[in-house]
Parts: sequence; structure tokens; C-alpha cells
Amino acid sequence: MGSSDIEKGKVDESVSIHQDRRGMTIEQWKHTFNYELLEAKSSPVPVSCCIFKVPEVLRRQEKEPYEPDVVSIGPFHRGVDKFQLVENVKKWYLNCLFLPLRQRQRQTVLNMDSLIESIRGQVIRARGYYSDPCYHLDQNDFIEMLILDGCFLIELFRKAPSEHADRQDKDDPIFNMPCMLEYLYHDLLLLENQLPWFVLESIYNLIEDGSPIAPLSQVVIDFFKNSVAEPKIFSYPNPKSPKVEILHILDLIRTSLVHDHLEHANQQKTPASKLVNHLPQRIPSAAALSEAGVKFREGPSGCILNITFKGGVFTIPPLAIDERTGPMFRNLMAYEQCYGSCKHMITSYAVLMDNLIDTNKDVDLLCEKHILANWLSADDASKFFNDLYNDTTVIDYVYKGVCDEVHSYRKVPWHKWRKKLKRDYFETPWSTTSFIAAFVLLVLTFLQTIYTLEPYYHPRPAHE
Repeated sequence: MGSSDIEKGKVDESVSIHQDRRGMTIEQWKHTFNYELLEAKSSPVPVSCCIFKVPEVLRRQEKEPYEPDVVSIGPFHRGVDKFQLVENVKKWYLNCLFLPLRQRQRQTVLNMDSLIESIRGQVIRARGYYSDPCYHLDQNDFIEMLILDGCFLIELFRKAPSEHADRQDKDDPIFNMPCMLEYLYHDLLLLENQLPWFVLESIYNLIEDGSPIAPLSQVVIDFFKNSVAEPKIFSYPNPKSPKVEILHILDLIRTSLVHDHLEHANQQKTPASKLVNHLPQRIPSAAALSEAGVKFREGPSGCILNITFKGGVFTIPPLAIDERTGPMFRNLMAYEQCYGSCKHMITSYAVLMDNLIDTNKDVDLLCEKHILANWLSADDASKFFNDLYNDTTVIDYVYKGVCDEVHSYRKVPWHKWRKKLKRDYFETPWSTTSFIAAFVLLVLTFLQTIYTLEPYYHPRPAHE
């Protein structure tokens, strides 16, 4: 760059040629900029990433569903003062694993060396699971975090079931304070509070000496069945189905919720070129559909996503909702929004339920049909569904076919007339009796009129 550049108009004379606004020479700036570009050669979010910080757009309305109350798992909330009590419990749990009494319950001795050796070779892979690689933690700190958090979780899950109450220490603060378990149910299902599943499995196999009584997935699901009002919504993956890779605890819970529906969806998989990111026209609310002749029926317990509409009948599996339901659904949906390999199934469910529930009247109708078991007020329940999928996107809406069938059904006027006829004339035995009596009277009156007029139009011959 020289005076000729200025003369040709390529450089603004009002800007210093030798220094930029930060006081760096052009050569220094070029060197710094090239170094920054060199560092950016790899993607800031690797394809292996599956544990994310919740996007600000999702938490701007409510922050509480995404933030831990008593425990930090993983690197995102590590070191916060309010989690110190459970940090001490983590160390105590780990120490208990090495006590002689505990060792005699296993055929082999668990020791720190075996734990460190098991985790050391997994650090690089584990870092790749996080959207923020957390380089503020060096390798030793990262290994310590994986061991403390992993052992705490495994011991918590092993102690929790009632049949294993003998594993609980009498001075265990987690099980001596009932509120602690409630807080943990919330915290351990947060997207930001996850540990890679392969780390948990390696620790579980070490503790159980490679011969666990039950798979870790079953132990974890059994633990979280106590966290919801309706435990049947969680199911164990079908052992005959293709093995599903579990990425972390939240991913396991999502899989247990959607697995049955996912198998059916995979059989009818939509090509990527045909995926759409817009929603179909909203369907009317449950009360409005009922007025139009649609019936609502409780579906089989289990996979809450197995919603069908056939012959004017909406069949919906039961769902119990309380104050714990919202955070679980919000974190499941945040996971679907962030992880590209996740089909938007929970988000689709939230959209459909929001369509069906507008007001208290809709909540009352679905409760009457045993589709909803509501532990909230009717106002809070309707608001829960109305706000659930705000600021989310839905790609390949799961219930598009259901919505199309509902709209087709509503286009037939007879369905609405039939409903009105039933409501006005056949709602009670007395109204049915009155309608039949009126109908019989009308028929008799009609026949009498015919017999009265018949001689006038068809007179008999005179000789008769």
C-alpha cells in the first residue's frame, strides 16, 4: 500500500494508514487476524455435540425450567457456590465406594486407579459431546469432574429403588431429606446438566464388576418413574428392536417416551427433500371439535405420542400433568431444537396439544374423558400447553396426517348436524322419549291427513 493507492481512491485518507483503531499496525493486525482464522478451521460445534447450553431465545420467557436447583452435573454450572452441599455429597459417595464394607459386597476391589484409567482415555470423546468444549477445565479437572459426577449419579440410581434400600446409609442427606430427591428429579433432566452416557456406563460396569443385575438404562428409567405423576409414560426399549445409541440421561428419557412411536415413524420415513418446516392449519380446540361431532377416547397407556384420528374419534393416551411436567417437556424440546439428529417429536406433541387446548373448557373435557389427569388448576393447565412450544420451530410435523384427517372430517356437514340432533333430542332418556313421541304423533297426523284427503282426490264410483 502506498501513495498510489490513495491517489487511485482505494484508501480513505481519513483513516490512518499505519495504525487501526486499536493502536495496532496493519502488519500486526494481519498477523492476529490470520491466527484467529487458523483457529477457526474446525467447526465450533462438532457433529458429535449433543449437550448444549439452552439458546437464549428459549429461556427468555422462563429461565427456571432450564437452571439447576441443587446440583451441577458436567461443566456448564460447575463451581457455583449454591451447589456446594451436593458437591460434598459427591465426594462422600465416592469415598463410600472404597470402604472395606463396600468392597466385600463385590468380587473385585474398585479403586481410584481403575477409575482414572477408565476415564482418562475418554476425555477427548467426552469433550466433543459439549457445545462448549470447556477448555477452562484442564485434563485433570475434566477427569475429576467426570469421576465425581459419574460416580454420584450411578450410586444415586443404585440406592434409589425400594428393593435396594439396604444400600442407603442412615445418614445419607439425599434420602433423609425428601425434598432433595424432588430437586434432583428436576436437575438431572436439564439439557445443560448432562454427562456422556458412555462415561456413565463405564463407571457402572466398574462398580458392578461387569455383571450388573440390570442394564443401566433400566436402572435410570426406574429412578425417574418416581418423578412423574404417571410412570407408565416411560417404557423400556424393545429388546427385539434395533439397538438405539443413548447419548445422555435426557436422551434416554426422550427415547423411552417416543420409542414406540419412533419405530412406526421409521417405517414411514419422509425423504429429507420433502421435510417441511411449517405447520399445517391449526385444528379447532377439543370443545369446538366435540361440538362438530368429534369424539374423544382415552388411548392405551404408554407412548403418549400414539395419537390417532379415525372415523371421527380422537384417541389420545393419558397424560398426567403437575408442576414437574413443564421443566421436563421444555428441556426435551430444547434438546430437539439443538440436536440436528433429533426428530421433533416431543415438540410436535406440544403443538398438537396446544391446538386441542385453548381454554378451561377444553381441559375439563379431556379430564372428563380421562385423557388428562390435571394436578394444576384448569387455568394453569391451559396456559401450560399454550406456552409450551413458544419460540420453537417444527420440522417434519409428526401429526400432519392427523390434522389433515380432522379438517376433512369437519368439511362434511352431516357430522355437525348429527351431533346437534343427538345433543338436542337424544341427550337424556326424557328428550329421547319426547322426540320419539313427537315423531310418532307427526307420522300419525300425516297418515290421518292422507286418509282424510284420499276420498277427495280418489272418490268412489256412485254405483258403489
